[in-house]
Amino acid sequence: MYIKKPVLILSIISLIVITSILTVGTVNPFGFTEWEEFFRFSAITRLIENEYYEDIPVKDYVNTALEGVAIATGDPYTRFIWGEDAKEYVESIEGNFCGVGIYLEYNPVDNTIDVVSSIPGTPAEEAGIVPGDKVIAVNGKTFTGEQLNEAVQFIRGESFTEVTVSFLRKATNEIEDITMERREIVIPAVESKMVTDTVGLIRLVQFTETAQKQFYIAYQECLEQGMEKLVIDLRNNPGGLMEEAAMVANMFIDDGEIIVYTMDKAKERVDYTASGDAMEIPIVVLTNGYSASASEILTGALKDHGVAYHIGEKTYGKGIVQGVFQVGEEEILSVTESRYFTPNGVCIHDTGISPDEEILMNEELYHNLDTLSLDEDAQLKRAIAWFEE
Repeated sequence: MYIKKPVLILSIISLIVITSILTVGTVNPFGFTEWEEFFRFSAITRLIENEYYEDIPVKDYVNTALEGVAIATGDPYTRFIWGEDAKEYVESIEGNFCGVGIYLEYNPVDNTIDVVSSIPGTPAEEAGIVPGDKVIAVNGKTFTGEQLNEAVQFIRGESFTEVTVSFLRKATNEIEDITMERREIVIPAVESKMVTDTVGLIRLVQFTETAQKQFYIAYQECLEQGMEKLVIDLRNNPGGLMEEAAMVANMFIDDGEIIVYTMDKAKERVDYTASGDAMEIPIVVLTNGYSASASEILTGALKDHGVAYHIGEKTYGKGIVQGVFQVGEEEILSVTESRYFTPNGVCIHDTGISPDEEILMNEELYHNLDTLSLDEDAQLKRAIAWFEE
């Protein structure tokens, strides 16, 4: 078949362009939009590869570069995690890991690492670490808030090994070095008890993969013990899986009603709606300044629908959602992909949720919630009184 010369030339040009695009897509995995940046990255990579005095595994410098891409977002919750760190991340979501048992949070106000809470029965609790303490250094190495992930990696380690953490103590405003022995930490998602003959208390410690299941079991056990009113305790709960919080809320919200919705940068909205029959029971939700993320989703849903009365202190104010992607055998990407909104359309990021009734408590008391008497726990005491009004 005869092809005219101009048509042939155009076909060749088109093929070259298509081939170039495919080639750039292959050799330009970071998606550089400017050739100058692409060539600069390639040149420096090759220079290090050729001049560095030891061989560097290709996988290591690619993974480290990907870490840098995540850091460049400026968002402490967007992370590329690989190797042992990825394994530890998965373990923490599943509800177990080796460490000292503290929940930490990045504080953007003063660029520090804040203690959200100590897990009951762990080395951190036994050492008296309380919400509001700040991690300054681990084994002598100092960390800023933006280095939260690195600090966590240093704190974790093999069971029965020791780690020394330098804390700026909230009570004294002085730095104290505390040496703790790492242990396997099993996170109890739910704790429950009857606080009066008719009032049950269910404390959600963290929204792990089995939180809703454990909550439902605890709820049924309390009903069998005569529960007619429910206190949901979210104090010191740092959050966890949004879906688990939504499933707990689903138990008490009418079919078809919005529990929470998310919106990404393209303004695409995803609604999470309730299904099935709602359980009817008077509810009080307790929060403090360390109730964050998924805790705020549950609080906002129950409060906006008038299902629960809210007592305690203003919540932390983390209204963004992370997507977690397995991107390799030992690589995980956690990326902030959307904001979430309460049913009334409120995004509480950096603002928190104010209670219907504010009752302040001493920070030290939050460290011992399990052992407080009713007179010492002013928020729980007020919750019980509210049911009688």
